[in-house]
Amino acid sequence: MAAIQFDSLSQPLLEALVASGWSVGRAVDAGQWVKPLESEGYRAHPLAGEVLAAVGGLSIDPINRVGPNFHNDEPFNLDPFAAGSGQRALAVEVETVLGGDYFPIGEWLSYSSVFLESRGRVVAAGMGWMWELGPTFEESLELAVCANRPLVCLHSDPGLEPWPS
Repeated sequence: MAAIQFDSLSQPLLEALVASGWSVGRAVDAGQWVKPLESEGYRAHPLAGEVLAAVGGLSIDPINRVGPNFHNDEPFNLDPFAAGSGQRALAVEVETVLGGDYFPIGEWLSYSSVFLESRGRVVAAGMGWMWELGPTFEESLELAVCANRPLVCLHSDPGLEPWPS
């Protein structure tokens, strides 16, 4: 997997990252999240470690609070414990429905858990829905912070209409 391409991010997103405490070359110990979550049954992959080292622990406020089909009024909290601790069953559901190997990286709208797939795909899940944040970590950041494109519902539990429609 290629390194995170911060140089591909929009200028407004880079400014939001810096405002949240990020800097070029930031490298925190991803083990502080990985080891405890692995004890709950998660399997960390290299990309998860790279993402957490670069942005783990940050809370990025949204730039645009209204997206094309959703309200984006909550920060993207890159807190893997909030997303994953006690949520292994949700991660297994995501893996079963979508396929792949997902690791928790944070929380987004309405405390949905955000999972990163080993090949780069990022999804949010919660309250019976699963949403596509992006095929790459970089694209998911753009959506979560900039609300630059529609939010796509990938799956909804029986009895729930897809949201947004």
